[in-house]
Amino acid sequence: MYRLPLYLAATAFVFSSAAAHADTLKVGYPTAAPVAPIFIAKEKGYYAAEGLDVELVPFDAAGPIPVAITSGSVDIALAGSTASFFSLASQGAVKIIAGAVHEVPGFHAEAIVATNKGYAAGVKSLKDLGGHSLATTTIGSSFYYALGLVTEKYLIDMKSLRIVQTQQNANTVSAVAGDQVDFAVGTFTGFTPLIHEGKAKLLAYIGDEVPWQIAYILTSSKIADSRPEIVEHWLAAYRHAAKDYHDAFTNAKGAREDQATAPAILGIMAKYLNQSAERLDSNIGYVDPEGRLDVPDVHHQAEWFAAQGLVKGKPDADKIIASRYVRPWTGVH
Repeated sequence: MYRLPLYLAATAFVFSSAAAHADTLKVGYPTAAPVAPIFIAKEKGYYAAEGLDVELVPFDAAGPIPVAITSGSVDIALAGSTASFFSLASQGAVKIIAGAVHEVPGFHAEAIVATNKGYAAGVKSLKDLGGHSLATTTIGSSFYYALGLVTEKYLIDMKSLRIVQTQQNANTVSAVAGDQVDFAVGTFTGFTPLIHEGKAKLLAYIGDEVPWQIAYILTSSKIADSRPEIVEHWLAAYRHAAKDYHDAFTNAKGAREDQATAPAILGIMAKYLNQSAERLDSNIGYVDPEGRLDVPDVHHQAEWFAAQGLVKGKPDADKIIASRYVRPWTGVH
């Protein structure tokens, strides 16, 4: 008869103690719609429920994020696949602890758009890209890798392209708006306003053309090795939020379709990404509800960046992946 009140008191003490002694983590992310689970977890209290005090740190490009992890500026991050990541990871500095965003048909994370100038000059489909100029963040970025996959598919010589490195997604958008190049590769989130305003023309969504594992969850090797309980608590919160995101925009067959919870999730996204919910609803990339990782594709990416001379030697993808945390990807669910 007296056990229930005592149990509730003990439970309240445990949770109040966890909140009082929460571990503070800085979590980095690039500003694009599919990173939404990072801030959904904060808005819905999933980090707090795991005893974590999380400070969110936005980045305007994926390239600097692995460097920030190595320096300790951030502890955990969602970041796209880049040559800089593989360079640092091959030195043992950074580890993949989960998968994040996947490019799959029907979902819109990355895109290739033509500028009005480029379209007038004949860039009206992906097969027309050869010999033209383009804007993207950096050579070695996730967008550069996606471009490589597209040029391989359409038998285009990448050496025929004149690449303007903008360093930041916002600068890529500006280059498109100002007709400074013929086409661009970047986040669809960034290009959406330009398309609506008639300042750019959508050529293709990357996921429809060349599906791949575009982004991972990263942490430092030190944290992965010495603080497993923190990593597991953070991943539990992230996976809870990833399922919320997935279930809001994916039907039972794994296809893109808004569900009953979509408006609430879009409202959270609009708050953090400074775009309307209506426009963000066309920017939904695929996020696996369990944060699964496409391990074979990580191996392919490591080999590709090395073959381009962007990473010294041949990175050992098995050592880059912290397998104790990773759940393998087997396709869209």
